[in-house]
Amino acid sequence: MNQEERNKDIVRRFLGAVETGELDTIKNLQARDCTWWIIGSGEISRESYTRAVEEMLLSASSRAVDIIGLVAEGDTVAAEVRSEMKFGERVYANEYHDLFVIKDGKIVHGREYLDTGKVAAFFGGQGDGA
Repeated sequence: MNQEERNKDIVRRFLGAVETGELDTIKNLQARDCTWWIIGSGEISRESYTRAVEEMLLSASSRAVDIIGLVAEGDTVAAEVRSEMKFGERVYANEYHDLFVIKDGKIVHGREYLDTGKVAAFFGGQGDGA
């Protein structure tokens, strides 16, 4: 397996862990100094990102994360993703373009683009994006 395929596999595992709620996998696939940039929120730390994901995962009654496509070049993987999460009777669905930078088998940086209007409509304008 070449570098690009290994990196795509890391992204698949990460997004799969979001769907299944495997918090340890989400944490373990990020480098200790990983940073994130999310549209509407800007640059955030690994800890802030992970905490936001954890809070969302723990409060969702179900999650679906569908990878539409992955493109890899060198240490970078671009992912087109759709997700749907249920919170009681309410459903949050959005589309994402995520860019992951991977070094030594860990995510060192992520950039997330999404429909911020859907975030604001569902979460009341909190807009943390994760």
